[in-house]
Amino acid sequence: MGLLSNVRQRLFRSSSDDAQMPAHECLHGTLIAQWNAAGDMGDESKASAFVCSSCGERFTPDEAVEVRQRAIERLRR
Repeated sequence: MGLLSNVRQRLFRSSSDDAQMPAHECLHGTLIAQWNAAGDMGDESKASAFVCSSCGERFTPDEAVEVRQRAIERLRR
């Protein structure tokens, strides 16, 4: 019983420690364009929104430009 009890304590302790750790910030490396009209599809300048493929966060076209610039700066480092 002592061995099983120790294993359970370690298991529950590690899972509660993980919950307290800060979440990893998404880098928004891949943004997928979305359009309101089918005729506009393929032209990113006519996109109505951009969605991060990793976390699902939505960005306006202006915000997407800034997010992409930050990604380029991270890659240059």
